[in-house]
Amino acid sequence: MRMTRVFAGLFALLLLFAAPPAEAREVLQGDQCKISPTETINNDLFVLCRTLVIDGRVSGNLMGAATTAEINGTVDGDVYLLAGQLTVSGRLGGSLHFVGPAMEITETGGLIDPSGDLLTASLSTTVDEGAAIPNSVISAGYQLVLDGAVGGEVNFWGSALQIDGSVAGDVNADVGDSESTGVTELQTFLTLLPIDLTLVRPGLRVGEGASIDGRLSYSAPSEGVIEADLANTPVYTPVIVQPDLVQITAITEPEDAGREIGVFLRQVLREFAALAFVGALALLITPGAMQALLRSLTSRPLPSLGLGLLTFIASFPVLVILTLLSLLIIFALGLLQLGDFTVAGAALLGVANLSFASAFYFIAIFVTRALACLWLGRFIVRMLRNRLGTNVSVYVELIVGCLVLAFLFSLPVIGWLISALSAFFGLGAILTYLQGYFEARRRLPAMRMATPVRLPSRSEDARHYPPPMLDSGSHGPGMDNLPEGFHWWGED
Repeated sequence: MRMTRVFAGLFALLLLFAAPPAEAREVLQGDQCKISPTETINNDLFVLCRTLVIDGRVSGNLMGAATTAEINGTVDGDVYLLAGQLTVSGRLGGSLHFVGPAMEITETGGLIDPSGDLLTASLSTTVDEGAAIPNSVISAGYQLVLDGAVGGEVNFWGSALQIDGSVAGDVNADVGDSESTGVTELQTFLTLLPIDLTLVRPGLRVGEGASIDGRLSYSAPSEGVIEADLANTPVYTPVIVQPDLVQITAITEPEDAGREIGVFLRQVLREFAALAFVGALALLITPGAMQALLRSLTSRPLPSLGLGLLTFIASFPVLVILTLLSLLIIFALGLLQLGDFTVAGAALLGVANLSFASAFYFIAIFVTRALACLWLGRFIVRMLRNRLGTNVSVYVELIVGCLVLAFLFSLPVIGWLISALSAFFGLGAILTYLQGYFEARRRLPAMRMATPVRLPSRSEDARHYPPPMLDSGSHGPGMDNLPEGFHWWGED
């Protein structure tokens, strides 16, 4: 039942703008969008604004996008909003679906429908003390801060979960390491963004005044801080992570060293299995393409590195632009009041965007590194073959490269850099190969048109062609004593 609600919530986030539009008749767009305290919107409301402030009442659903948004009044229906920052100080009659950097429900805000849920994909989601969520909370992001009351269960995937309020149902969470110190750097980066946001430390923290009537189940690299007396014993699932350089230098006991070596070897085994499987599958399905990619990487390694790096960096804004374009298309369909066609279009665009992103990043993360393994393995095997004089299979080359790079990828501190460089090399080689392939396909019609014209081989056919030289109007030397009965081209 819990997983059903999780998938339902994630699907609702994908269909952010796909709420039933059949009754929608009101559109609000512009730089400053405001609904005064005395104003009432009697239908669903679509918004596309830089700044959105709702002090009045919306009797239907609220859907749209804004840079910053404030809901101080009342929305009787559901809210589907994409915004940089959302502050809810009013009352919502349905569920709240939010995607964006920061969302806060203040002490005067909350949901009044007993079945109302809070679903967010956000860097920070905060429910202040005094605010109430009648049903469940489903959230994914960096942090979830619950100081208010939740009438159902809580499901969270992120780094930091802080509970100082009350939860009537179960709490299921995947959180980060409470001993991590990276929040300071992230907070410094956020000062460059136009949002008011304070980050909490990673990990789980349940305050002394918190209450959880259901069971608390969480997974994390380190145990959370639980100060409250809970009704049920918490269930902690440790997540084994590779130690960083500071933790390695702090090892003094032999058993600690053995444990960390075991973690490292398991990481190497996982990397090797993944790389070998993807590489063998690629060789089995497209052996010719893999050989062409190897030639491209061997002939142009540095250009491949630069092209792969630039493409990977550019993929993130491109994906955001595609998502925004899809949302605008869905928004336009909603304005046309096409009913089920809007829902179907939203689903198709969501699946298309998700499929494109999944395919690109699978290739950019797995296939590219498997290609780098094959390239390195071939280099190593050929060096040995020059001494041993034996030929080996391409799969042996793949295994050799996977073993070496799996070990390098798993090294602390520098492993991620080596992994990233290998992915950039492979991605650049793939793009270089595709560029040459499409360029050759583009030149093929022109080459076909440039084929020499075939000359006639029979005299009857030759009479239909023009003479081999232009007639200047007078016959040249030797043309005045032609034999009787000779006919020139075109003469009857």
